[in-house]
Amino acid sequence: MEATLNAADSRLGDGDTGTMLARLLTAIEQAEPVQDDIGATFKVMAMKAAQSTGSSLGTLISASLLSAGSRFSSSPALSVADIGTIVKVARDEMLSLGRSQLGDKTIVDGLDALACALENGSNPCKAVDEALSRFRGKPCKVGRARMWPEQSMDLDDPGMLALAGIVKAIYIPSSQRG
Repeated sequence: MEATLNAADSRLGDGDTGTMLARLLTAIEQAEPVQDDIGATFKVMAMKAAQSTGSSLGTLISASLLSAGSRFSSSPALSVADIGTIVKVARDEMLSLGRSQLGDKTIVDGLDALACALENGSNPCKAVDEALSRFRGKPCKVGRARMWPEQSMDLDDPGMLALAGIVKAIYIPSSQRG
């Protein structure tokens, strides 16, 4: 997705969202897990993520991982139900630190749709796709793209696109991806 996200970001931004996320996800993947402590593992992942990027989205992701680490401190494992909690923690942390609101056309709107789907037992892939569709035709209200509201109306937010791609990579078997 790196090239696709860079292209989406270049329309109104600096064109590096895909590259930044690739670096960040690689750093997270290389983080050493802490035996029997999911919270500590999230904190290690947060530190690795923070070291890999200085971007605003990267900072929000790092802070979200740090908050998840606090939430699951000393937990030996995660349940399937905990995934929804992690998404809510990320959404809330990004809302707090990013000074954005739901409806601003950011990754937070995608996280909110995902959290609702996980809580209600709905299809996560459909939820993130519907979030993207719901914001088409609306301007970006935060970030660099807010400076060009008319142009941003016809473009998807790169963070929301990235989230949709990650959700599909997790929930759709590789043999069914198009």
